[in-house]
Amino acid sequence: MDSFIRNFVLKYQRILKKTRPENLLKLLSAIEYTEAILEITAAKLFGQVFKWFIIVVTQLAKCIIRLQLLLIHKIGIQPVPSLFSLKGLLDDKKATQKKTENQPNKEGYFVLKSSGRVVRTIKNSPTILENRDWSVPVNQDALVTKKEDEDVDFDPTKNKMRFLAEMIFIIRPICHLSSMLLFKQKSWTQYLIALSMDTSSLFLMNGTAKLSKSQKEEMRRRTILFVHYLIRSPFYDLYSSSIINLVLSIFEQRIPGSKFLIKPIKEYIPYWQSIYNYCWTV
Repeated sequence: MDSFIRNFVLKYQRILKKTRPENLLKLLSAIEYTEAILEITAAKLFGQVFKWFIIVVTQLAKCIIRLQLLLIHKIGIQPVPSLFSLKGLLDDKKATQKKTENQPNKEGYFVLKSSGRVVRTIKNSPTILENRDWSVPVNQDALVTKKEDEDVDFDPTKNKMRFLAEMIFIIRPICHLSSMLLFKQKSWTQYLIALSMDTSSLFLMNGTAKLSKSQKEEMRRRTILFVHYLIRSPFYDLYSSSIINLVLSIFEQRIPGSKFLIKPIKEYIPYWQSIYNYCWTV
C-alpha cells in the first residue's frame, strides 16, 4: 500500500511538471477576470445557493493552481498578469531565444558560442593603430543579465518565512469561506480571521528586499487592498456605511451640480459592497 501511494504521488508529480507554468498563469488570469461575472450571473439565474457553489468552485480552482505554481514550479509571489501582457512576455521570451549568441550587437562585439569569449568586430576597431589595444570589450548584455539575475523572483524553497507567507495568502480565501460557513457572513470572527491572515502574510514577507519588480508591485497591491476591509461586513454595516454616506452628503451639499453624480454613487455602494467586498474578488 505504501509503495502504491508513493508511486501514485511520483506519477502525479510528473504529470504536474509537464504542465507549463505559462498555461497555468493564463488559466489563473481567466478565472480572476471572470469570477465576479460568474458570481453575479449565478445569483441572478439560480439564486444564492448556486452563487456560493460557484464561489467555492472558483476559489478551490485558484487555490490548486497557485499551490501548483508554488510547490511544483517554484514560483513565489504570484502576481496575476493580464492575458495580453502575458502573451507579450511569452513572445518576447521566444524572440530572445531565437537570437544567436555570435551575432554582433550595437556595441560592436560578439560572444563566441563555445567559449563565451567577447570579441570585437573588425569594423568597429579603431582606424588609428596607436589607439588599438588588447583590452576586452565590455559585454553590456552580460552586465544587464547580471543585473536582472540580482532582481529575480525569490525561490520559495530558500526562504521559509516568505514561503509560509505565500502559503497563507493562497489558502486565505478557503479559510475565509470556511469561517463564513461556521460563524455566518456578518460575524466578527470570520472578519478577524481574514484580517489576521492578510496581516500575517505581509508580516512574514518581511518587506520587499530581494524581490523582482513585478513582485514588489504585487506586494504594494496587497498592501493597498487592506482598504477593502473598510467595506466588508460587519465593519461596513456598523461604521463605514454611515461615514461614507456622511462624506458623500457633505460633497453633495458643498459642490454645486454634484447631486447628479453623488446620488448614483450612494445607490450603487450597497450593491457593490454586497458583491465585491469579499477577499476572493480583490
